[in-house]
Amino acid sequence: MSRPSIAPFVLFVVLVSFVLLVAACSGRSNRAHLGPGAWSSAQWQARCGGVRTSYNPSHELSDSELTLTPGDARWLDFVYWAINNKVAEHQVEAYGGTGWNGPKGGVIFHWAPGSHWERDTLASFGFTIGHTVGEHRWLDTMFPDFFERYGGVKGINVKDRLTEIDPTSAAPWIEFLRYGGSDASPYYRYLFHQESVVDPAHREIDFIAGQGVAFTYSYERYYHELREVLTDCRAVSFFEMYDRFGPGFASQGNWAHQNPPPAALAGAGYDPTAQPGVAEATRYEPKIAPVAVPPELPEREALERGQRVYLAQCAVCHGIRGDGKGFLARNLDVKPRDFTGGTYKFRSTAPGELPAMADVVRTVRVGVPGTSMPAWTQFLTDAEIHDVARYLVVFSPRFSAAWRAGTLSPPLPVSAVPADLAPLASTGRALYDKMMCATCHGADGRGHGPSSPSLKDEWGEPIRTADLTYRWTFKNGNRAEDLYRTIFGGLDGTPMPAYGGMLANERDRWSLVAAVLALSPPAPPLLHLADFAKQRATRLGPDGRVLP
Repeated sequence: MSRPSIAPFVLFVVLVSFVLLVAACSGRSNRAHLGPGAWSSAQWQARCGGVRTSYNPSHELSDSELTLTPGDARWLDFVYWAINNKVAEHQVEAYGGTGWNGPKGGVIFHWAPGSHWERDTLASFGFTIGHTVGEHRWLDTMFPDFFERYGGVKGINVKDRLTEIDPTSAAPWIEFLRYGGSDASPYYRYLFHQESVVDPAHREIDFIAGQGVAFTYSYERYYHELREVLTDCRAVSFFEMYDRFGPGFASQGNWAHQNPPPAALAGAGYDPTAQPGVAEATRYEPKIAPVAVPPELPEREALERGQRVYLAQCAVCHGIRGDGKGFLARNLDVKPRDFTGGTYKFRSTAPGELPAMADVVRTVRVGVPGTSMPAWTQFLTDAEIHDVARYLVVFSPRFSAAWRAGTLSPPLPVSAVPADLAPLASTGRALYDKMMCATCHGADGRGHGPSSPSLKDEWGEPIRTADLTYRWTFKNGNRAEDLYRTIFGGLDGTPMPAYGGMLANERDRWSLVAAVLALSPPAPPLLHLADFAKQRATRLGPDGRVLP
C-alpha cells in the first residue's frame, strides 16, 4: 500500500520556524473553525500596538513569538495568569479535521475555546503521539466503544493498537481522532486538558484530563504549551497587569487583601515561600541550533533531508541535539534514546558494537511497542525513513567516524528457526532457571523478580523489566528470530546482558527462546464492549492489561 509523503508538511513547518520546531506545530490558524470571540492577528496587533510596559519599554510587542520564558522575573505570575485565563486548555481534534482548511499532514489541537485566544494549530505526528500516548498515557481500554469494531480491547497503549490495525498507513489514526475529536463524540469535552495545581517549589504544574489522567509539566514544558497560543502581543494584558499591580499579583494569595481561606490557597498551589518578581540565575533558551551534517560524510544529501524530518517529527522527544532531552522527554515512562554515545538497544550486531544501518531503519520503521516511539511507516515514506535513520549518525562522534570510514560491524548470524521449536520449551525452562532469568523477570515471567525494582539503564533511569507473558509488547520484536537476537545479543545500555557466550549450543539457544515464547498465551486476551462494564474490575490488571 502506498503512503502519501508528508514532505510538504515538513517543509511547511521548517519554513515557518526552523529552529523553533521543538514546538512541532505550524501555528497556522483555521479561522472558519473558531468561535466568534476569537481574535485575528490584525485584531491582536491593534490591541498591543503602541503599548509600552517594563517588558517592552522601547519596542512593539511581537506577534510572531513568545519571548517570555522560565527564569524571567515575571514567569511565576505569568503561569498563574495563563491558568486563570485558561489559555492552554486544549482538545486534540482530528487529523486534518472537520472544517479545517489548512495543511493535512498532522493533527489539529484546538486551544482556549470561547476566548479571544481561541486558536487551532497543526501538530506533527511525533508531537501528537508523544503527548497523547506518552504524557496522557492513553490505552485502548479508555476507548472500548471505538476498539470494539476491531475485536475488543487489550489494555495496550493506543499507539500500539492503532499500529496493529494497519502498520502501513495513518488511516487508523485518522479514524480514531475523528471519533474522539468530533463534535458528536462523547469524549469531545471529557478529554479536555486543564491545569490543576502549581508547585513553585519544584517548578512544576500538575494537570488533569479525561479518563482520570493526571500528569506533570516542568516550567519549560509549559512554556512550549503556552507558545502554541500566545505571543508577546497576545500576552499584552499580562504585561500591563504586572506593571499596574506589581510582582505577586497572580502568584500570591491575598495580593489584593481579599483574605481567601488558607485551604483555598493551598489547593491552588500558592506557595508562601515563592518569590515573585525575582529572576532565576539562568533563563530558559528555547532556540537550540540543530546539529549540522559534516560535509565529508557519505550520503550527505540524504542526511540533510533526514535532518528536516528529524526536526519536524523526532526532536520533541529525542531533543534537537539528539541527547534524549526533548521537551516531552521528562513525562515519558520509557525515556527517549540518547543518540550521542552511539549506544543502541536494538541491534543485530555484537554487544557493544554500533548497530547496522538496517537496524536503525527497522526501529524507525516498526517503532518500539510499549513506548511512545511510533511505527513511522504509518506517517513517513520509505525514502523519509531511509534519510532520517541516516541523520542519527551525526549525533555520535563514534557513529560518524564509523560511517565515514565504512567500518560498521556486520550482523551476528542467526540460525534457522527449528521446525520443532515449541516442544523445546520444557528443556528451555530448565535453562531459564539455570541462567537465573527469574532474578529479573520472575519465576512466572511477569517481570517482578527480586532485582526488578532496582534496575536502571546506563543513564540512571529506572527501567521496567519486560513482562514475558505478553510477547506482543517485546520492544525488540516478538518473532522467534527477534527473541533470539535479544537474548544472545543483549540490549546495550540496559541490564539485559548478552547470553551468547553462555550458551554456545544452538539447540539450547532455541530451547530458551521456546521457553520464553511459551510464557505467553496463543493470542492476546480481549475484553469486549458487551462485558466491559461488568468485567473491567476483574479483567483489567494493575497496569491496565486485559487478563485472561
